[in-house]
Amino acid sequence: MLNEIVLGTSRHLLAPAQWARSRLGQHAGKQVRIELLLAPAPIVLRIGTDGYLERGDPDATPDLVIRLTPAAAARWLSDREAAWREARVEGDMELAAAVSHVFSNLRWDYEEDLSKLVGDVAAHRLAGGARRMSVWPAEAAESLARAVAEYLGEERHALATPLAVEEFTAEVDELRDAVERLDKRIDRLARRLDETAPG
Repeated sequence: MLNEIVLGTSRHLLAPAQWARSRLGQHAGKQVRIELLLAPAPIVLRIGTDGYLERGDPDATPDLVIRLTPAAAARWLSDREAAWREARVEGDMELAAAVSHVFSNLRWDYEEDLSKLVGDVAAHRLAGGARRMSVWPAEAAESLARAVAEYLGEERHALATPLAVEEFTAEVDELRDAVERLDKRIDRLARRLDETAPG
């Protein structure tokens, strides 16, 4: 089931992307196994001579194995580069680089697909709403991080504020300079004692 969904989606995304099919086609015949943690079975794909993905042979030894956690698999929809960084990859590294490059740079023109269902104007409005919604989680996470940092720094004094760090650094520099001056003074006094000591 999952294999068929991936095959159908990849075919749709690769169809208008000649550059991607050309890059994958260089690895024609190679097999990729994608293991999703908690999924009942791995996704097994083979690269066709035309650069499209085909159903692979589950009994054959794969050239590349990609292991994804459920979180990384979900992230694949919004940030493929980050998901790829979280993946565990084993096998043919040239193939891994090609797969990573292709699927990090493929773009789904969902507005075009929506327009076939609901018309151009409605598709444009829906796509605009989706773009605004996709930015919201990142903005919310950044805002939350700022609020937590401010609370911990100002209210709970668990984090140092930038001003406190700057003041601490200046005090450390001042202390270091004072220690160096004291060290030079001690050296001078030691030399004087050596000079005045009866010999």
